[in-house]
Amino acid sequence: MGRPLPPDGEGLVDHAINRGDNREVVFIDDQDHPAFLSSLGRTQLRYPFRVYGYCLMSNRFHLLLRPEPTTTIGRILQSLTVAHTRRYHRRHRTSGHGWQGRFKSPVVQSDGHLWAVLEYIEANPLRARMVANPAAYRWSSYPAHGEGRPDPLLDPPPERADLGPDETARRITWRRKVRDDQPADEVESIRRSLRGGLPFGKAAWFEEIAGKLGKKLERRSPGRPRKAEI
Repeated sequence: MGRPLPPDGEGLVDHAINRGDNREVVFIDDQDHPAFLSSLGRTQLRYPFRVYGYCLMSNRFHLLLRPEPTTTIGRILQSLTVAHTRRYHRRHRTSGHGWQGRFKSPVVQSDGHLWAVLEYIEANPLRARMVANPAAYRWSSYPAHGEGRPDPLLDPPPERADLGPDETARRITWRRKVRDDQPADEVESIRRSLRGGLPFGKAAWFEEIAGKLGKKLERRSPGRPRKAEI
């Protein structure tokens, strides 16, 4: 499920996703969500990584993470999902795998592509028509990025300053972006990256990173997102 340690100093960012086994619900109530986030924080102490964004849906999670050079995304996600599964079974008196056997974690270039993925992640509740305002959804990083609510799990994403001259302007920009419809071709490019587990970034970067990670180049990477993306 994992991959080798990244090259020294590479600082690769992962868009990690896993679903409940057979797409079953894994977050049943408002105790399951904070328990998962608590497990995420404890996992971070064991296997250091930075968290740039997240969203917990009823049957899946999305995480935007940057593992430190001493660890791998595989170790992080294995530790996290095992801890959640054990707690879930104890609380709900169930059994089974809990999560699908394989997670997806394509790497993302730390430029406008990262912000496109973050927008995709935080807009999940809007696309699912669960809320009309993403600020009303408590189980994502949007309230921190769009509303300035404290979230001890999060680290500042790269190039955040490009959103505006100060924090107020950056939040306004981000609220507008997440509430607006993300271009369909951009959404499909991100989903294609997830399905294939392929890097999401500019073509030259894609080929370089795919080679380092041993990925086959079945599909070309999408081009740089809209200029307004960051």
